[in-house]
Amino acid sequence: MKTVKFFPFLLFTCLAVTATGQVAVSTISDEFPGSGGVKLGSGGKLYIGNFGQELDNPDGNQVWSLDLAGNRTLFATGLQGASGNAFDQNGDFYQSNIAGAKVSKVSAGGGVSTYASTGISCPVGIVFDQEDNLYVCNCCGAFENTIRKVTPSGESTQFAGGSLFSCPNGITIDPEGNLYVANFNDGRVIRIDPEGNAAVLAVVPGGNNGHLAYSAADNVLYVNSHGSSRVYRLTLDGELTIVAGNGLRGNQDGPGNSASFSRPNGIAVSATGDTLFLNSSIPLFDEPATGFFPLNPSVVRMITGLQGTTGVSAQGTDARLLLTHRLSTDGRRLDVLLETPRPLEEGSLLLLDIRGQVLQTKLLGSTPSGRHEYSFELAPLPSGIYVYTLQGKEQVISRRFYLP
Repeated sequence: MKTVKFFPFLLFTCLAVTATGQVAVSTISDEFPGSGGVKLGSGGKLYIGNFGQELDNPDGNQVWSLDLAGNRTLFATGLQGASGNAFDQNGDFYQSNIAGAKVSKVSAGGGVSTYASTGISCPVGIVFDQEDNLYVCNCCGAFENTIRKVTPSGESTQFAGGSLFSCPNGITIDPEGNLYVANFNDGRVIRIDPEGNAAVLAVVPGGNNGHLAYSAADNVLYVNSHGSSRVYRLTLDGELTIVAGNGLRGNQDGPGNSASFSRPNGIAVSATGDTLFLNSSIPLFDEPATGFFPLNPSVVRMITGLQGTTGVSAQGTDARLLLTHRLSTDGRRLDVLLETPRPLEEGSLLLLDIRGQVLQTKLLGSTPSGRHEYSFELAPLPSGIYVYTLQGKEQVISRRFYLP
């Protein structure tokens, strides 16, 4: 069993929360049963699993292929809750079966065979490293809240696990072999180093993460927020900003700040890093009293204009927001300094521990432009890594600090 560790303290003095290009969202498919993972193949086709009709009933058994002209074909059937998917180094396709406790290999002709099942329960996200080791997110069941490693020879061992994980959902990997896992239950994004040590990288607002993707073109992550109906950009230093989505459930196309999504789940990024592909549910309303959370039918959405962006702005200006902090000499107070060139609406400032638990909340309301200072009393918190997060109507920014 690997250990949990904290990242070194990093301080960032500023973050642009506006787009340098025009982020735009469009719908590129018809409506179909495709609520699972999304992957982009080397031939330029998208592969979309069908998780199922509703959140609590993963009964989908298909994988679809979709070209960028919107032509959709059935790629494979016979799955059991087709959730996360991945390609290995040879370009072969694999699909997890959340209701079948296994990962399947799918041939180019659509033939389905079991690839791995030992140590696997409720598998969702999957990814291969450069050595073709397979990593599997176990969301629930006998091996819940663990990441399983399956070697090419079939050896299956637990790679990571523990209280940081809460239905690990999406998973991706960077060139250094670091894994990034998005929890479904609590919004955490967790980084796991090649030795299996895990730490929280960020907490995405909304409470429920979909899948995430690593963009090699600009060395960042893109995260679907299933709960807040937004798409986020996350740097490997933990800086989180909104890429697209107005926070309301819908399927409205248009500029990134006004477009809407409904339970965005699977996500894929182009090799050039300028385009995202994701699925979005057509149903917009749930029935919590009866436990009915519909997912299908779904559509595939495309987000363009990402290269060089760090977020979206409703005003479309190039203004920068500054967020810094300082600790009192006795370590009992954190002063957060906010400088904004334009008013912020409906803002709040959160203090969280490294596990993503909210410790204190300050409701800022409507904040005028200018320089503002806010304080958190830290006594009697133990030493360690903490996070403070500014949540506004148009941006989310997080910073980490070390309390000695």
